[in-house]
Amino acid sequence: MKKTVFISSTYEDLIGHRQAIWQVLKEFDVSIRGMEEFGARTEGPLETCLAEVEQSDVYIGIIAFRLGTVESTSQKSYTQLEYEHAVQLNKEILIYMADDQQALVRAKDFDVDQSLREKLKAFKKMLSEHHTVGTFSTPDDLADKLRRDFKRNFDPIESESKTDTSEFDRTLALVRTFLLTPKSVIGREAIFNIMPQWQPYPASRSLCQAFKLDYGMTIGTAISIESPKLGKEKLPFRELYASGSRVNTLLGLISQKKPVDLFARLQFAEQDIKTEKAEFFGRTTYVSDDDWGDPYEIYIPPEGKSILLFSKIA
Repeated sequence: MKKTVFISSTYEDLIGHRQAIWQVLKEFDVSIRGMEEFGARTEGPLETCLAEVEQSDVYIGIIAFRLGTVESTSQKSYTQLEYEHAVQLNKEILIYMADDQQALVRAKDFDVDQSLREKLKAFKKMLSEHHTVGTFSTPDDLADKLRRDFKRNFDPIESESKTDTSEFDRTLALVRTFLLTPKSVIGREAIFNIMPQWQPYPASRSLCQAFKLDYGMTIGTAISIESPKLGKEKLPFRELYASGSRVNTLLGLISQKKPVDLFARLQFAEQDIKTEKAEFFGRTTYVSDDDWGDPYEIYIPPEGKSILLFSKIA
């Protein structure tokens, strides 16, 4: 039986994202409901939204940086009330949030009012605690992730004129674009088959600053990309990084010492990064140079101060 999908989000700031979702859902054997097709109704706007949730099987929540319209009695946004209604009715729920660091957002698409921002923050926290939340940077990135999630549970519409492109083919197309105009696909997620090459290392402060990562909570490792390939050549990515909660997952993959399929974001920073590996303690090394004769000593300063912090007597 064909299922019905309801799209819940704020509107003006996410028009492009909603359009991308509609296009993806049209690839599957589902019916789509959203504010784009509400039309004129005798009931109020909130009642219309809740009625659409009731008539749907799947709730897709798209959360960015605006709370949206607030209902006067509950002081909750329409999006939150739609979500809570879907939970009460035991609907299938998929939640996607704009990445705080990677999403490309216009200044006018942020809530300025502090009270609205606090309510949005609380709503996001609650969603993260109850669901495995997907993040997105652009409409295309959101579309890719939604398509991948739907392929696991829904049948695509058969079409003789449109052949499906494999995930690795999509990656190759993204990388080709990235090599020419990296900013046009920055933050997009793609699948790679990689082989770890060396032991992990802490990422340098300059690298973390350039890519807005948490210094001291980010690691890197040398890799070889086995698939996809640019003809006979391997893709020109030589390192893979993880930050925050993803560090332990990457460490687990490295310890297996075998090729693995994984998803990674395409990132770009304008500044040059002189060193990728962090120096937490500083060290002295010797450099041999024919022009100087004997080896001479240089000091490599640390990128911070490392100490032992006493906690208790053993």
